Amino acid sequence: MSTTPAGADAVGPADRFGRSASQRAALLAGAIALVVVAVVLVAHAVRGSAKAAAPMAAGASTSATPANGASMGAMPAGGAMSATGAGMGSSTVMTVRGATLPAMQTSGAMPVAMAMVPLGQADWDGMAIQARTSAPATFILLNGSAQQIVRPTTKDSFHLMVTLADASTGYAIPYSSVWATIKKAGKVVVDEQLWPMISRYMGPHFGDNVALPSAGTYQLSLLISPPEAARHLEYKNLWLKPHKVNLTFRWVPKT
Repeated sequence: MSTTPAGADAVGPADRFGRSASQRAALLAGAIALVVVAVVLVAHAVRGSAKAAAPMAAGASTSATPANGASMGAMPAGGAMSATGAGMGSSTVMTVRGATLPAMQTSGAMPVAMAMVPLGQADWDGMAIQARTSAPATFILLNGSAQQIVRPTTKDSFHLMVTLADASTGYAIPYSSVWATIKKAGKVVVDEQLWPMISRYMGPHFGDNVALPSAGTYQLSLLISPPEAARHLEYKNLWLKPHKVNLTFRWVPKT
């Protein structure tokens, strides 16, 4: 006598575990579905790992940039460098607007920190050279014990400030000189040696009030002389010849 349940022939014979053909097909389909889901999950995990690795690689490549952001690329002593813009290696030409320049204090009180508008920066064998601007400033010239107060005139456009510092330490480098030449369309409009200055705003620097004839694009050339000072051994072979830095900026006067 047959023990096969009624209707079993419609779904095929049972296997050794008593499962019919339809049950085995359902189990096989479920297994295939699980494999597909696993493959999809693995693919998403791999893609996520690749995306996470990309920013890490980018961060590793930028970590080699000096933290002070002063260098735009080393140049041999005595060479010339174009350093347009304030960002490292940037090709952006800075725009200086007379209406928004921060004003210097006019009293002898403790100065308040302020943001100065950058013109550009460059590196000369580890010397960070930075040019910045503020509104025309009042300052004092010393001739022995005599003091001469220099006040801005209506023709002055801005106060130009140049700092020289060790790029690795941030320490100011004194006993040098800075000659500034500004041209517009090839014509010289400013050609003078900047005053050596000290200030609680920014420490030792070189500066003067500058008068530009009109709005437009200007080329600023800074001729940096070797520091005339006795040196410790770490500076033995650095900054032995004059160095020139070229910057380009746009000037927008007050209206």
